[in-house]
Amino acid sequence: MPWSPRGAPRKAEQAKPREPILTRLVERIFLSCPVCGMSRIFNKSGRWAKLRNKEIDIVKGRVHYGNFDLDDSFLIQRRDCSGSRGHGFPVIGGYTLEQLKDMPEYQQLVAELKQTCEAILNKLS
Repeated sequence: MPWSPRGAPRKAEQAKPREPILTRLVERIFLSCPVCGMSRIFNKSGRWAKLRNKEIDIVKGRVHYGNFDLDDSFLIQRRDCSGSRGHGFPVIGGYTLEQLKDMPEYQQLVAELKQTCEAILNKLS
């Protein structure tokens, strides 16, 4: 565009139609959690790590339910968020399901969790 003095009217340029970036549909299957609504890829291959020649410590594969230890895992977690990039947020504490049952500030959350789990069981029965 040639130079024009400040405040001078500009000529409107016609926008060119963009070409689509992908010419074909890339479809992936995701598994959604019926309790929280979060979703993740159903079959994990570790592709990101393989492309970057990274070591994979965990076995990738189909996502599954049941990896939450109901007795020892924290349903509510306290994490350290003061670290630098790339270090994640390490868990420094939290509350298990047993502890949450007796805490008045989380009674509404516990009631919602019970109601959702009962609705899921009713749908599957």
